[in-house]
Amino acid sequence: MTAGSQGDTRVLIVEDSFVVADTLRYLIDGSGGFVSVIVPTIEKAFEALAADAFDIAVLDVNLGGTSIVPFAQHLHARGVPFVFLTGYGDDKLLPEPLRIHPLFTKPVETEPLVRTLRALTARRPRA
Repeated sequence: MTAGSQGDTRVLIVEDSFVVADTLRYLIDGSGGFVSVIVPTIEKAFEALAADAFDIAVLDVNLGGTSIVPFAQHLHARGVPFVFLTGYGDDKLLPEPLRIHPLFTKPVETEPLVRTLRALTARRPRA
């Protein structure tokens, strides 16, 4: 998924639906990415961030009634690339500064999602 070697991009999926998360994992893994962590809650997402477990994230906007916004703001401040997923199709759920990040509506089309993840990953400097 990166401009470098295939499969070295660690992807975090924050999604409360197992079916959606597993489908995303399948799509990303099949496109040369590597899903390193799938978590269903914002608390688990912060744990993954503390463990430096990923390079890029795919974030469901609404996790069972809990907004992903605090986690997204943290990633935004740290310069970690991410995209949003929503079943609502409206970026008005997000604060204005976060609306610069790509937003995909469920069900997600594979090619645009993978293309966007590749582009965002290619722009991020690797340590």
